Amino acid sequence: MINKKNQLRTTIALLFFIAITQSSIAQDCKTSAELDATTGKYLTAAQYPWPAVRAEYFNKMATAADKAMAKKILGDLEKTEAQSHTGFNFTGGSWENYYTTEGNQYLGTTKLGQYSFQAALYEYFCAKGKLTRNSEFSSVLRMYVNQLQLTTLDKFLSAPFGSSFPAYDFGMQYADWKNHKSADVNAQLIRLFTYMTCNNQELIKAVNTGENYFQDVADKDIKLNNRNNYIYRYWFIKKKDIPVLIPVSRKEYLQSLLEYYEREKLHFTKLVTKLKEEKSSDMKYYANWEKDVSDKISVVNKALSENDEKWLAAQAIINPSEDNSKRYNAKLPEQTNYNRFWKFYDGEKNLGGLYKYNSDYFKTSTKGTASPQLITIAFRYVTMPSSLRMLDNFTKNFDFDAVRKMVE
Repeated sequence: MINKKNQLRTTIALLFFIAITQSSIAQDCKTSAELDATTGKYLTAAQYPWPAVRAEYFNKMATAADKAMAKKILGDLEKTEAQSHTGFNFTGGSWENYYTTEGNQYLGTTKLGQYSFQAALYEYFCAKGKLTRNSEFSSVLRMYVNQLQLTTLDKFLSAPFGSSFPAYDFGMQYADWKNHKSADVNAQLIRLFTYMTCNNQELIKAVNTGENYFQDVADKDIKLNNRNNYIYRYWFIKKKDIPVLIPVSRKEYLQSLLEYYEREKLHFTKLVTKLKEEKSSDMKYYANWEKDVSDKISVVNKALSENDEKWLAAQAIINPSEDNSKRYNAKLPEQTNYNRFWKFYDGEKNLGGLYKYNSDYFKTSTKGTASPQLITIAFRYVTMPSSLRMLDNFTKNFDFDAVRKMVE
């Protein structure tokens, strides 16, 4: 975390950067056409205006080897992106680069270092008749190493169960809960919390094949000259042949629920003890937790025992919203009836099957956890001329093959 002295330095550096940038482009302007035709500027990540932030680009990488790998790969990504500008008449703004590192995260059972490259377009605008650099951006290119980046894909691909128990967190969501250290928030989770649901087969195909791109808005639905609606275009750079995401069967899902319920027993035991010590009025919500958990276990065991292997082998398709409605209508206490199994929702519209990271795809690398095994490229744009020019140039001239060679 940046201390107060660094914050002050950062603020001064940013104000100085803005003053220099704006003074260097503060020419007279009258029309949007003039702004759009004005020669643009490129700034590398090394020129990012906050020195304190630049100094922390690689701080979240766990080891010196991981830091070196992240530095190399991000540098290579930046060079590859810069080469796509060759012969391109860039106008209308400032294209500025930035690095981030997120540390380690599990994809399946493999711990991987995660980091990303960003390049954003800060468009020019007229302020009191003077050409000025906007301090915000609409168009941005991001390249995520060892990440699918669910936050920008959550309309299609999301984690339906979250990543922890509600109310109080006693670390029961972690696979190795007995040895879990509270500071290690990225430790491996139990299976239920690693599942994803996806309602778009074109996205699954793009992720698993690495071919073409996926766009979150269909071309026919795009309106030109609209600055307010963001559109994302994704490319997934991966190893050949092996899928990144694979279906979760009904059997595996049901078994993972049993694992989750066993953790609930430990969780509620600790929680109730704590609430009793505090003489908390919340105790009323957990008075029958043992019966509720026992009922949930019985329902799952019944589904496992009464159905054949063919039925159990089919992909699990769930509907958490409908399950929550059933729980509400049955007047079951919410706090002790999370993730209660009711049914699978085969054939329902707009529902996504469950997926998980393929353990055969992600492997522990001899080069360290930061070695790239998957790269997600996301270009967010708006349908304004300057943004569309950047997107078109990137799509046509970016060397995707060079990035594929970076993936181990």
